[in-house]
Amino acid sequence: MRYANSVMTTYYDGYEGAEEESCVVVIRDKEMVIEYQRKSGHSMYRGELEGERYNLDHVSEIEGFAAEAYLSQPEDNLLDGTWSELENGLRVTGTWDIELKE
Repeated sequence: MRYANSVMTTYYDGYEGAEEESCVVVIRDKEMVIEYQRKSGHSMYRGELEGERYNLDHVSEIEGFAAEAYLSQPEDNLLDGTWSELENGLRVTGTWDIELKE
């Protein structure tokens, strides 16, 4: 299923407030792909369902950048979970949720 008009809300550990942006989510069989635009350009997470959560890795060719995330689907139209990014030795973590919209 393709959710082309989804809304991703990102929360950063240690900071108040959240960042909201549009994204595209594709779920087929046990695979999930999430794509969105970052300030630095196109961003993509890809992964598979393991048990009751999706384990995702950031697909990137940016030197010194790595990220992973986890999402579960507590409701048909909602994903939520955690993420962690490592960029040039600095780790940033947080939570996120995605409202799935076709």
